[in-house]
Amino acid sequence: MIKPKKLKIGDTIGVIAPSRPINEKEILPCIKILENRGFKVKLGKNLYKKSYYSAGSAKERASDLNAMFKDKKVKAIMCASGGAASNQLLDLIDYESIKNNPKIFIGYSDITVLLLAIYSKTGLITFHGPNLHSLKKLDKKAEEFLFEILTEKKKEYVFPGKIEIIKKGKARGILIGGNIHLSNSLLGTKYTPTYNKKIWFWEDLGESPASLDLKLNQFKLSGNLKNISAMIIGNLSDCIDKKHKEDNRPINEIILELTKEYNFPIIKVTYFGHNVSNFYTFPIGVMSEIDTKTSEFRIIENPIS
Repeated sequence: MIKPKKLKIGDTIGVIAPSRPINEKEILPCIKILENRGFKVKLGKNLYKKSYYSAGSAKERASDLNAMFKDKKVKAIMCASGGAASNQLLDLIDYESIKNNPKIFIGYSDITVLLLAIYSKTGLITFHGPNLHSLKKLDKKAEEFLFEILTEKKKEYVFPGKIEIIKKGKARGILIGGNIHLSNSLLGTKYTPTYNKKIWFWEDLGESPASLDLKLNQFKLSGNLKNISAMIIGNLSDCIDKKHKEDNRPINEIILELTKEYNFPIIKVTYFGHNVSNFYTFPIGVMSEIDTKTSEFRIIENPIS
């Protein structure tokens, strides 16, 4: 495991667009948020490029990512937004350079593939948290939590908010996950991480219950479900079947059937994922704990050095 160094006031945060195109108007208010907190901002050379659904070619986007990791002045890298093209970068990333220049790397949605691949190939703790574009949508507590976890060394972080208990129990394990569609896209590749004894978290957007059932069974058929220590379900934004309303099977029912042969705890929260203002950042690769008896979910290891 490699822990990135903590951010300090005056440090430079690099901004890249590994996936969909972004424009200055979309992210300028979010850059101001970083600057108002005392950070400098460096934009990727190809940040505002556009090629259909991608922010430039795969080589251009990978070049920005690699350059930010190699730049000694850049202490953290924040992804501008999600999309559907991050996996094009996986064979172009300089993982050895990342090992030699570890730093905070943060994003979510399509960035899931980068978070998991970098963690899998290098051991660097990555951060499943708001993309730059999402900063302006965060409520005050979630924004404070984000900068607290990136700048302060703490032994423990307790997540606020209500926990819905789907299956009781207590578990410890390394935290890992992201968008289920994107994490599943790595299954069977050299970039997928191990899920053995991990606390697996997932969320999704705009998928019907039938589609979520398919994705969950894909994860089960890969052999990973039986090995996890616990499951955390995040916000399932707009995950209903609008065409076939009679097919809207309750998600909890799907999960209980899927996991009936396992005894690990399962909880559901609404503070990470798409379209939430209370998006709390989860560090991938650190020890965490769930206890449904006390209704608590916490990180029990400092994610930064």
